Amino acid sequence: MRKKEIIENIYSQLEPDFRNFGFKWHKKKESFLSVRPDAIFNYTMNFYTRTVLKTGEKGFLVEPFIWITNNAIENIYKDITLLEPFEVEHDYISLGNSVANLKANPDGINRNRNQSLDLFVFEEKNINYVGWEIKKHFNELAIHYFLANSSVKAIDSILNKHPYEYCVHMNNDNFRFIKGLIAAKLNHNPNFSHLMEVYTKLIYDRDMSKICKEELSRFKAIEPMIGEPIL
Repeated sequence: MRKKEIIENIYSQLEPDFRNFGFKWHKKKESFLSVRPDAIFNYTMNFYTRTVLKTGEKGFLVEPFIWITNNAIENIYKDITLLEPFEVEHDYISLGNSVANLKANPDGINRNRNQSLDLFVFEEKNINYVGWEIKKHFNELAIHYFLANSSVKAIDSILNKHPYEYCVHMNNDNFRFIKGLIAAKLNHNPNFSHLMEVYTKLIYDRDMSKICKEELSRFKAIEPMIGEPIL
């Protein structure tokens, strides 16, 4: 089956329930989005081409992801990033990962990486099951994750809970450190100075990207001017 047909079939299964939670389908990004006053909730589906080695049969692996965009955090990040502006607002990610990785690391430390829900579509009969599983994980995990973790306070707590460890709630620590520091500053975290020291050291100890180092320098330059938190 073609990817377009699979997406349309899965979408038709999911759309009524997702609409009831305030999510709308963003066709170009293959995502369900809910735009809130202070955040954007993004439940997206990534499709990876797969082939059965014995038969050569081609199909897709479908992995759902949970992403949160916090407006207050990302407005500051936009002022310091060296990256080109993203096409749409929800491409600025404050928190999230794949459903499989989040489920495999419930304490928030990213020990078990590259996990999968093993949702394969090789035949039309697989689509109903995959759609059902995506909906189940949305109801059992995603909704609670969105509602509980979208505020500055929650993001500060989650990203900075284990500062020395890799965090599953941001799948790239190049961004985890800077987003964590922004959240901590906005939330008036009493451990902010300690977090700054820890993350600065880790960025250099791990020889992380030049972009990460420069963004940290830019953040340090504007940090004293950041005012009251916007929750």
